[in-house]
Amino acid sequence: MRLDQLKYFIAASQSGSISAAARIVHLAQPAFSAHIRTLEQELGVQLFERSRKGVVLTEAGQRLYDGAVSLFRHVEQVREETVNAATSLTGEVRVVLAASAAAMLAGQLYWRTAQQHPQIRLTILDLLRMESDTLVTSRQVDFGLLPNVSTLVGATSEPVLAQDLHLVGRHRPDHIGDEIDFAALKNFPLVMGSRHNQLRIELENTALRTGNRINIAIEQDSLSVFRSIVMNGPAFTVVPYSAFAVEIEAGLLSATRIVNPVIERTLSFVWHEHSELSLSAKAVKDLFRAHIGELLTQHRMRGRLLEPALGA
Repeated sequence: MRLDQLKYFIAASQSGSISAAARIVHLAQPAFSAHIRTLEQELGVQLFERSRKGVVLTEAGQRLYDGAVSLFRHVEQVREETVNAATSLTGEVRVVLAASAAAMLAGQLYWRTAQQHPQIRLTILDLLRMESDTLVTSRQVDFGLLPNVSTLVGATSEPVLAQDLHLVGRHRPDHIGDEIDFAALKNFPLVMGSRHNQLRIELENTALRTGNRINIAIEQDSLSVFRSIVMNGPAFTVVPYSAFAVEIEAGLLSATRIVNPVIERTLSFVWHEHSELSLSAKAVKDLFRAHIGELLTQHRMRGRLLEPALGA
């Protein structure tokens, strides 16, 4: 199994077409197909389901794809670190952000990275939690900034921010101050993610543990739709302050901290346990941490900055 074979295999996987992949890598289709067949014969497995519509990965093919992508990222990291040893920081850094933090952090961090490290190509992704976890554990990103990652298998984490949850909606009821008891949430129709959503699970577990109930009136996993529902109707949601900080600061939404009990989420940097962050990735991570600290000082984020362990 050679690197060029894996390169062709990845191209076919991503394009879904042998002919299209052959064009992408500038190889004649018969030669390209021969490389794929040879790879399948060497491994003794079928990598693609083939049809007139194109090719789709088999289960074995998906496993090879995840490993191949990870391998090429590692090769690129080695190349970058070799170059970085003698020159300025360079290369691609891929980061996946929690949806609750993306709106507040992504744009400013992108431009700050461009200004301080112009040779770094920063790619920022904003995905659902399950997809984000997969990117981290398959090494398709350098690191993630995600909530409550202690149960994520195969990952190394560095806590950065402890966030309290807030009740957020268009109008704060007159009888509610800056804080609201968890037990009172039953009086508010909530928009939350579907049953597999981690934040919803945390909320329901807290209700069960404290003998309370909550009123989930609307299920919605699309962040843009989720946001629109809260912005345009009488429903509320429970999220970290940063998820809707822009709208709250503009006076479009109100945020009330939930107490008795306080529900705290820990936002952490997380990366594959067998990966060493490149110098460029470490530089971007440091920019994220510094910027979060600034936002806390400016009261544009709510929470407690958690210091990294020595040597992190």
